[in-house]
Parts: sequence; C-alpha cells; structure tokens
Amino acid sequence: MRCSREKVRAKLMAEAEMIVDELLEWNEEVEEPNLGQIEDILLKLRKRLSERAAEVILENQDSAQPAQAPRCPRCGKEMRYKGRKETTIESRLGTLHLSRGYYYCSSCKEGFFPLDEQVGLQEKNWSEGVAKWMVWLSGIVSFEMAEEILQRIGQVNLSDTSVWRCAQERGKEFQALLEQERAQAMALPKGHREALRELTPKGRMGVAMDGGMIHIRDEGWKELKVGCVFEVEVSPIQDGVTGDVVELGHAIHNSYVAHLGGPEVFGEKVWAEARRRGWERAVESEVIGDGASWIWNLAKEHFYDSHQVVDWYHATEHLAAASRLLHGEGTVAASRWFKTQKTVLFQGHALRIAQELLAAAGENHEMAEKLKREAGYFRNNYRRMNYLEMREEGWPIGSGMVESGIKQFKARFTGPGMRWSRSGAERLLPIRAAIMSGRFDSVWQQACNSPRN
Repeated sequence: MRCSREKVRAKLMAEAEMIVDELLEWNEEVEEPNLGQIEDILLKLRKRLSERAAEVILENQDSAQPAQAPRCPRCGKEMRYKGRKETTIESRLGTLHLSRGYYYCSSCKEGFFPLDEQVGLQEKNWSEGVAKWMVWLSGIVSFEMAEEILQRIGQVNLSDTSVWRCAQERGKEFQALLEQERAQAMALPKGHREALRELTPKGRMGVAMDGGMIHIRDEGWKELKVGCVFEVEVSPIQDGVTGDVVELGHAIHNSYVAHLGGPEVFGEKVWAEARRRGWERAVESEVIGDGASWIWNLAKEHFYDSHQVVDWYHATEHLAAASRLLHGEGTVAASRWFKTQKTVLFQGHALRIAQELLAAAGENHEMAEKLKREAGYFRNNYRRMNYLEMREEGWPIGSGMVESGIKQFKARFTGPGMRWSRSGAERLLPIRAAIMSGRFDSVWQQACNSPRN
C-alpha cells in the first residue's frame, strides 16, 4: 500500500535536515572557502539529496502497486510474488539503489518487475534520461570521451561499452524512423507534389550533395554521401575585393542526411528530408554539386524543376588544373591565364573555355587526353555555370553548406585509429545527422517514444 503523504513528507524532510546539518557543519569547519569549494560541497550534497528523494518516491510507487498479482504478458497466467530484489540504476540525479517487488511465471520461466515497467526502467541499469545523454554524446564525441563527460559533468558512472551499446540500440530506432520517412516520401505521386506547391509558398530552398570517405573494417575507405537541405536568404555582405556591400544569397537552416552506399537510396533519403522541410511549397529551388554525374542524375529524378549549379570552388579547381596543363606548374603564364579565364567562367562562358581547351588539345599531343577531360568538364556542365546570373538573382553558387556537413561527419567518424563496422557506422550516422540538423530532440521523441527531457 502506498505510504501516506505525511509519511513520505517525513522521510523527505529527514533527509533534507541531514543534508542541511552537514552543510552547516562544513560551513563552520572551513574558514574563508572560495567559490569552487562552495560549489563542490553543494553539488555533492545536492546529488545525495536528489538520489535519496528519488529512492523514496520510487519506493512509494512500488508499494502502491495493485495487491492482485500481475498476469504474465506471454501466457496470461497470474504471476507469483517472489519477494523483493535489489537493483542499481544510473540516473540523471545520480546512482539510485532500489528494492522492488518481483513476480515470476513458472510456466514461461520469466520474471517481471511492475515498477520497472511503470517508470521506464527497461534498460539494463540506466534511466531513459541517461540513455538520451549517452546517445547524444555518442553523436558528438568518441564513446570513450562520452564516458568521461558523463562521469565528470553528469556524475554518471557508465563504461564506454555501455555508451556504445546504447547508441547502437537507439541508432537502430533512429534508422527505422528515417526509413519510414523515406518510404512515405517515395510513396507520394509526382502529381501530388505539384498540387502541394499550390499551398502556402515557403520561399526559396536548395539541396547540395557531395561525398567524403570513412574507413569500414574489412572494406577499406568507402564514400559517405552527404546531402544538405537548406533555405535561401539574401543578406548584405562586404565584397572582399572591392569593399562594396552587396546582396548575396546564403544557405540558412541547414539539415543533413548521410548514406553509406549507392546513389539511389541516398537520393531517396535526400528527397525525404527535403519533403519533410516543405520542399513542395518552395517557390523556387536549386541543386548544387561538384559536377559528378550521379548528383545530376538524382537532381533529374527528384528535383527536376530546380536550378542546377556546379559549385564555384570545384569549377575553379578544374580551371586551375587546366592552366597547369597549358602553361606549366607555377608559371606566370599559368597564373595570368587562370585569372583571365576565371572572369570568363564567372560571366557564364564555360563553353568558350571548353572550346579553347579542345583546340589546345589538338596542338599538344602530350597533354591531349588530360586537356580533353578538363574540356569535357566545362562542356558537360556549362548550363550549370551561369554564376554571375545566379548570384545576381540571389542564389548561393558555392557548396560550402554541404562541405561543412562532410567535415562535421568526418570529425566524428575519421578520428585517429577509427575503424567502423558497417552496421556500427550506419546506426550512428542518423544520430550524428539529427544533431547537426538541430532535430535530435524531435527524432528522439518520435523514434524512441520518449518524452522530451
């Protein structure tokens, strides 16, 4: 039977009085304490009071369980009471020591703790709140570092193995939610997408796609495809050359997806994220990439009516490579040609550059194949290289938003000595992406069916 309010209050007050007495004794013994010493004693006492208060409340909840024995969830037979069993739980309040009622089904050979089910203690020895801490930290730092942070800041004593195990279990749930979003997005007919565009306009949006490398055990370095969905905002910025203030388009409110595999599934994931963000309601949109054919194939399939832009930085890299082929590494002629053609490229005349490189290939047999390859890059993408026009219309022309995303993924997945199993990486990727996208809490709530903490 649940204790009366008076009895619970008496227990809590007794604990509080002990804490206050200990604090007063400390205050009398320590002369001229500094702020750090005051913090240490108060945090220590706060932790102890929180732990004991939680234990009192949980014990009271356990005593309030119905007098009638529960029925086995498997066979439905009444379970037999087998006394009380001790357990230790790591919580956000500290380490809790609990004694709770235990029931056993002799037919199914299974035990049951009613209190565990009531308060959500399904994990091995940590609360749901601590599980959320572990998963969030796992998406930011190594499991070893997460262990240390939990101990130093949260006063939670769990091993890096426990952190890894929890992240893997919850990462699987994150995966399932995102897979559900992907399936729903792909089930939407294209005609319906167009109908949705007639709803309240959202403004301009964009997608940028690129890839980076992470190491997978027994497979070597594999490409991690990363997509960034963003909104476009025009704001003033000072030109680094002229000093003039100009209105330029910028990517804002970036969100990310990542896929360790081929472009087909990756494209569906990017489309699912774009649709979640309200892509169908965007009045205009763009796709930015580095010139790889798989990016434009995905753009054609999922973002068929969007402006297409080859990232300015990648385009100038190819231009620099062409200058070295034509005039040699580090020469004045190469530098002069690059600066001249960079202006030509920015003005939207990539096809003219391609024609010049093809003409040079006909005269320089030693460099012909390489010159033709660079010419092909500009010829195949010239419609995506209208940089001056796109910038004047307020569109971003660089893929910095997705390049930043790749660096953030690599910061977590390519640290010294990191080698991932494929399943381990795939389960952590959606956690990392949710954190980078600023939606970890919402994904946790949906995927793990947990109230937001």
